[in-house]
Amino acid sequence: MRSLAFTIIAKNYLPYARVLMASLRRYAPELQRVVILVDRTDGCFDLKAEDFDIVLSQDLDLPESPWFHFKYTMVELSTAVKPYALEFLLHQYSCDTAIYFDPDIKLYNGLFELLEKLSDHTLVLIPHLTAPLEDDRRPNDLDILRSGAYNLGFIGVRRCTDTMDFLRWWRTKLYDHCVVDLAKGLFVDQRWIDLAPGMFPGIYVLRDPGYNVAYWNLPHRRVVRDGPGYTVNGAPLYFMHFSGFDPEQPHGFSRHQNRLTLDDLGDARQLALDYRNDLLASGYRECKDWPYAFGTFANGFPIPDMGRPVHHEAPEILDSIADPFSEDGFKAFVNAWNSPVDGPNGKPSGINRLAYRIYKTRADVQATMPDIFSGDLVQFLKWVVSSGRREYNLSEVFTGPISRLIKEEEEKRLSPNVYEQSDPIVDKRIMQTLAQKGIWINPDSPTQRVETLNQLISNGNAKLQLSQLARAIYESRLDLQSFFPDPCGRDGVRFLLWFLTYGAEEYQLADALVAPLRQQWEVAINSLDHGAQRLWFRFVLHAMGESLRLRKAVINVSQSMRMTRTIAASRVDRHKVAVAGEPIRNRQRVPLVENDGRGLGVNFIGYLQSEMGTGESVRCAVRAARAVHMPVAVKTVDDARGPYRLEDCSIGSPDPCYPHPINVFYVNADQSPSVIQKLGASFVEGKHNVGCWAWELSEFPDRWNASFQLFDEIWTLSTFSQESIARKSPVPVLRVPPAIEVPCPNQLNRSSFSIPADSFVFLTVFDLLSVVERKNPLGVIEAFARAFERSDKYHLVLKVNHASRRPAEMARIVNATAGLPVSIIDHTMKRDHVNSLIQCCDCLVSLHRSEGFGLTLAEAMYLKKPVIGTAYSGNMDFMRHDNSFLVGYDLVTVPAGCDPYDEGTMWAAPRLSEAIEQMRVVVNASYDRSARAARGQECIQREFSPEAIGAVMLDRLERIYSNHALTHTE
Repeated sequence: MRSLAFTIIAKNYLPYARVLMASLRRYAPELQRVVILVDRTDGCFDLKAEDFDIVLSQDLDLPESPWFHFKYTMVELSTAVKPYALEFLLHQYSCDTAIYFDPDIKLYNGLFELLEKLSDHTLVLIPHLTAPLEDDRRPNDLDILRSGAYNLGFIGVRRCTDTMDFLRWWRTKLYDHCVVDLAKGLFVDQRWIDLAPGMFPGIYVLRDPGYNVAYWNLPHRRVVRDGPGYTVNGAPLYFMHFSGFDPEQPHGFSRHQNRLTLDDLGDARQLALDYRNDLLASGYRECKDWPYAFGTFANGFPIPDMGRPVHHEAPEILDSIADPFSEDGFKAFVNAWNSPVDGPNGKPSGINRLAYRIYKTRADVQATMPDIFSGDLVQFLKWVVSSGRREYNLSEVFTGPISRLIKEEEEKRLSPNVYEQSDPIVDKRIMQTLAQKGIWINPDSPTQRVETLNQLISNGNAKLQLSQLARAIYESRLDLQSFFPDPCGRDGVRFLLWFLTYGAEEYQLADALVAPLRQQWEVAINSLDHGAQRLWFRFVLHAMGESLRLRKAVINVSQSMRMTRTIAASRVDRHKVAVAGEPIRNRQRVPLVENDGRGLGVNFIGYLQSEMGTGESVRCAVRAARAVHMPVAVKTVDDARGPYRLEDCSIGSPDPCYPHPINVFYVNADQSPSVIQKLGASFVEGKHNVGCWAWELSEFPDRWNASFQLFDEIWTLSTFSQESIARKSPVPVLRVPPAIEVPCPNQLNRSSFSIPADSFVFLTVFDLLSVVERKNPLGVIEAFARAFERSDKYHLVLKVNHASRRPAEMARIVNATAGLPVSIIDHTMKRDHVNSLIQCCDCLVSLHRSEGFGLTLAEAMYLKKPVIGTAYSGNMDFMRHDNSFLVGYDLVTVPAGCDPYDEGTMWAAPRLSEAIEQMRVVVNASYDRSARAARGQECIQREFSPEAIGAVMLDRLERIYSNHALTHTE
């Protein structure tokens, strides 16, 4: 009986195939050995140099082969070609039986018994489980149920009529439905096989524990070394499946589970270590980064995997383009995914198809941002261009338009009365019409965009020529087609009247896009036979234009008057709430310039000397205001009975009086009512009162909503906090970041802190009063321990504030560091000493779950230190992939006992494997480390300097003075 064994790989998996094929050569030399390559070699290796046959997937009989290779990810494609490969090999090699192995399998014994089973059966399958999983680890029984009853890392088939019927059926299912979509019950090729034993005769289920030993069944299988070989539950070990094994991080055994580590495997531990050595010897490090040939278009542009099934969104592309990898395919792909989806109101939402497809696949994102067409729009778009961009390999061609939309939305929030001209191609009807005509709009080139839209269309002998844009608008509007049936002929003048006035207004068209139609207007008018007609139409055009300008002016005046009435009324109501029982005194308007002629100033109220984050926020604000020579008065609300030291005197003493008409309270929402109550009505009456709040989660608590009524507007430190607070706020919410300036007047060295002089030192800084679970120092400790395995070349410093106030939590931290090269500094230090500590270390790490801003990270970047941080929350305003080392995350619910954060709300769980990887990268890549640190310093010193933040404040205060009628008490 002629038999064959094969596997399927992309070229970066060549070392795995080499190890598998070498084990087949040793233990099953009777089998022909073949590798199916779902890739191209592209000069990376020589097909003929391998000691097994290699067949390219393009040579298989795949229907619509270019689209087949395009529509699936690398993993999906590797499984989708399986039935096609089996048919091809059975015929091409004239085999009686064929066995498929995943490439990450290694044999340890012969396959004679397996081949005997195949001689009597059509198919042989191996189940994932032969006993239940009863602990709380992953994967559990439900995970296996979602993946499929049988593991398709192995399948054996015998050539017969029933097998051919099975392969034809399986092939039709995998042509379009070989995807990872658990919500629809699909997991590549495996879930379909659950149906096979009931539909096809002669299938044998192999339960022998020695076959396909892997992380999912190891809890039920005891591997024991027996002389030169191994046994499993007393039977021979035939082959082991190292699914998810990383030879560079072997300790976790498999990235797909959390049940076992290398130390839990008993005698199987040596099998894993030997396999690691086999991979390294077979060229793992050389091959792992070889690029996937079907990962880019022919022009080199990367294909985001989430966008591969574009044929489902735009099926017409499949009929019009034979090769999706071509330039035409690229243009159609970008146009399809960049077109906007409609919101609930039926109008284009600004969210493109690709971003919406991602949203629909992410239950965690949906839970965090349920209203992406309204209140959550900007937050979702920012997630797309930050975390989404990284997770889904999105390039600038998709994120660029989104970034511009974010900027527009933010400007609208800051200046709600400003009439803004929107992008002229955001209307979905126009985009669809252009796409149907095969016109590709380059979103990243304004010049090319205008040229394309302004291109005139020849229409036979018609008198007029419309631009591509005008034609697209016309063809997307049934009402226009009804009113102007012949826009290039007898209705041309009337259509142009509409386009140059109401059309330009409705679609917010820039002058550059209207210009070609103005030229056509002149052509149309000059072609009229009678001078009176020409004069009449020119008068009508002028009158329609003036009518639009007058209407806009009336709207602006009306909005301004309505705003003034609202502000005046809301201030009275707010201060009634603010100081209950106090009389509201008579008020009158005050000049927009202070009585003494000085520039307009601010009263800052906050925890002036408290050594805590909120105290540092007000100190940063005062420094920023003084940097731009803004008159300020400062008032402290420090509480000597509180838990924080009152020893930061960096901005001087409080002022005796507070004369300025704007109060800015650096007091969080929970404390605002009591602070304002203590200050009394006279302090807030007649003033424009601003609350500056920090908040660390994406959901602002309803219990603090009453605090909004105390203020005319809210300032907050980051975009993340701004979006969280704005969803609940009835008043404007603006982002005013802290000013970052980190002096080190007393430069201390490592010996001052008892830090080893020759080690690479990581530092993490946290306050036990800031909810230790949120700061996640235990995550930093674990990542450090696993990254460097207790090597004395590396050292971790924990700077802990208020350790004595949380003894139980401090004990957990101390226990976690036992036996590790870790220093704990738990005494309180002066601000400049903390700065020196940061300066002494090599890298700052924050595996936080959420931050309102991330001040310590910004301060370390100011000092030109590389920083590792969770890619989530407030720190994403200044941490980017080119200036820091970001760690991915999964959104999880907040557990009980994390007050003031509500149980069940969401925050991040930083991925430990990525944190470990980033720590190693920082240590080993000295040039990249220095380059990112330099870019980080430049970013902080440019964007967050006292002068830059002072300018932000000054701009906002000028708007307040110019737009709002401030009042004072008599």
